[in-house]
Amino acid sequence: MLTKEQIKKIEQIKGKARGAIFNTDVNYIKNIKNEKETEKVLKKLKKIEPDFNYKNIKNTDWVPLRWRILLLLIIKDHFNWKSKDIYKMGHAAPCNSFVVKIILSYFNLFKKTCEQAPIYWKKHYSVGDLETFEYKDKEKYVIFRLKKMNIDPIFCIYLKGYFKGMADLTNRSEHISIEESKCMFEGDPYHEYIIKW
Repeated sequence: MLTKEQIKKIEQIKGKARGAIFNTDVNYIKNIKNEKETEKVLKKLKKIEPDFNYKNIKNTDWVPLRWRILLLLIIKDHFNWKSKDIYKMGHAAPCNSFVVKIILSYFNLFKKTCEQAPIYWKKHYSVGDLETFEYKDKEKYVIFRLKKMNIDPIFCIYLKGYFKGMADLTNRSEHISIEESKCMFEGDPYHEYIIKW
């Protein structure tokens, strides 16, 4: 169960995220659990955030980013999930997102997807700066840096899975690895993810 201290910290999170991101996470829970368990999770969020009303969230809406983080933390707590489960959820997100599928139909090459990632980020989050810091086709790696996004460690795990999911969808290599080489929660100035293939 989330502590009052955790909730108070989350209430300080600024910024917004698109409803599509929120809906992707809810649909994931519906698919791997069931409607009844999903409703329990959403009721817990509503108890913390009285203004929250899931039925009114459209994919194009901007919703408070703190709702997204609360949802992840409540899911983890409710199902007694470990980090690997949050990673799996992040990994599945690109496959389950209608918006991502549309984008990938235009940018089906991995390099192009990496180049477009910062633009895609801004369309889905009002805060944080994602940068494709380095892309080396010959050496077979890409480095993403995420700045000004120090919200909760659960998001680091989710994003690690998400970036791996995007790579798996757009890169033809069978051997793709990812690591978070820098993390703001460990004193680094930004989050850094390295994808190798």
